[in-house]
Amino acid sequence: MLAVIAAYLVLARRFRFLWHPLSIVVAVGTVSIVVSVLGELLFRGGWIGVPAMLRRSAIGGFGWGVIIALVVWAARRIFRGRTKRT
Repeated sequence: MLAVIAAYLVLARRFRFLWHPLSIVVAVGTVSIVVSVLGELLFRGGWIGVPAMLRRSAIGGFGWGVIIALVVWAARRIFRGRTKRT
């Protein structure tokens, strides 16, 4: 997971649109779904459990995406405000 975060940060430094809150929500939700489906296929019930896992991971993943996007947005505003004053 740390490798995914590091890769996202490297790409976000290059492509500014990745700092947009909507991009963060989509990225977190997508990674959550992919990891959950792969975990289900490799370590649990196989294809039978995938539909239920998709629903659970989508709800949780996009929920966490909103939380992470809000934290990043607030931190960037605070950081930007501090650098403008000096």
